[in-house]
Amino acid sequence: MATTTETIQTIEYPYTRTTGAYLGPFLTALRDGRLLGNRIAGKVYCPPLEYDPDNGDPAPTEMIEVGPGATVLGFTWVSDPSTKHPVSHPFAFALIKLDGADVPMVHAVDLGDGPGAGLDGMSIGMRVAAQYREERVGAITDVVFVPESAAQAQVIEPGDDPVLITTHLISLQVKERLFPHRQRFAEGLLAGTIIGQRSPVSAKVTVPGRGYDNLERVVCTDDDDVVVSDRGTVATYTVITPVRYYGQKETEPYIRCAVLLDGSDSPIMGVDVRDIPPDEFKIGLRLQAIWRPAAERSISDLDNRSGGSWEGVIARWERTGEPDLDPELMKDHNF
Repeated sequence: MATTTETIQTIEYPYTRTTGAYLGPFLTALRDGRLLGNRIAGKVYCPPLEYDPDNGDPAPTEMIEVGPGATVLGFTWVSDPSTKHPVSHPFAFALIKLDGADVPMVHAVDLGDGPGAGLDGMSIGMRVAAQYREERVGAITDVVFVPESAAQAQVIEPGDDPVLITTHLISLQVKERLFPHRQRFAEGLLAGTIIGQRSPVSAKVTVPGRGYDNLERVVCTDDDDVVVSDRGTVATYTVITPVRYYGQKETEPYIRCAVLLDGSDSPIMGVDVRDIPPDEFKIGLRLQAIWRPAAERSISDLDNRSGGSWEGVIARWERTGEPDLDPELMKDHNF
């Protein structure tokens, strides 16, 4: 079974800060459908600066309304926007000199996604105008620029309170190609099998394989791949009580455990069990994997470092009904 050789991992967290005497009025004005700048040494800057760029002196806090019209001084075309871009279809990032401002700002120009809305529609010197989103939160993404001829009249009711706090999602996407042994492991998961590697020296089986035996210092190849069972024995576990944080989806306590699969010499890690009460869980308990339907399996969170991608391919873990094993047999597999 062929599958992608590239995975994408996203690291994301919210960054919250107070807006202060300069960004606060600017973001409040954006929410209310206006653009503000400040005058420093005879030049109007939008967005407003907190300091004089020539000497670092504090800048005046008095705000000046600029725009909504502007002139494009330069641009770059974004043909394949990411999820973090302000426009979902191809658009331009442009140097925009707002009417009433002396220094250009960088912002998005949206030509739409209809016929004739591509790169050929952009030009230096073209006129654009601010267009505000229907739902505004007091952020720079509340506004986008469109060709002046396409701008629509907008009636925007101002908010009641100034924008004093702003929150932004900071994210980083890491793309990497799976190593050959990880690729085979991923293909096995999608096919409903768990592939490990048997050391050509010690004959011990590791799941997932690492591409080498780190104890014997020998390379493992595809000839060393072995399929192990999808049932095994609990080697160790902990009960996790969820705490609130950004992105937390868990609400009830659950078990995270390590399972020594039959046919393996090293337990798989990070196995989450939610269908067995914690007071009934124990080392030595026999478990079996209940796989997701083939069409629903995903290895999108698999990378070259973590132990596996269990929840993307396995719906849950259940008791096998077999007698528990002596916990003493698991003492060499505890972490």
